Amino acid sequence: MIEKAKKVRLLILDVDGVLTDGAIIYFDKGGESKSFNVKDGLGIKMLIQGGIKVAIISGRKSRAVEYRAKDLGIQEVYQGIKDKVAVFDEILKKNKINPEEIGFMGDDLMDLPLLYRVGFAVGVSDAVKEVKKAVDYVTRLPGGKGAVREVCELLLTSQKKWKKCVEQLQ
Repeated sequence: MIEKAKKVRLLILDVDGVLTDGAIIYFDKGGESKSFNVKDGLGIKMLIQGGIKVAIISGRKSRAVEYRAKDLGIQEVYQGIKDKVAVFDEILKKNKINPEEIGFMGDDLMDLPLLYRVGFAVGVSDAVKEVKKAVDYVTRLPGGKGAVREVCELLLTSQKKWKKCVEQLQ
């Protein structure tokens, strides 16, 4: 697992159930709300600072995701995606990167095709059993509750970049 994590140059994140706890709040007059974890956000910023790119691929479309991605410095955001593998192939070409150099975090059945293609597959602790069986690493924490931060730390530590990223915060 650590050997696979050492190779990651780009981490792709699902949104609902990974960056969030999966809850979607609809307002009476339209619109929706999502809740993001601040520790996950700092982990993402540190990952980018450490030279590991971050992208988002989500099956749903939400303005909240656009705002969060912009706030964190995530430049590649794909929403309303039914075929995540097609977008994955696009990311490979755009970034001139190999599948072994990509990590992906997912939580549900629609994430399986992508989890099978990446070099480092991660499922959150509250993922469905099929995802947990398909991945290289299952987080201790659930989606939206620090799972992303956990993986950011794992990647940076395995690549010996964690200490430098922490020092740059001081």
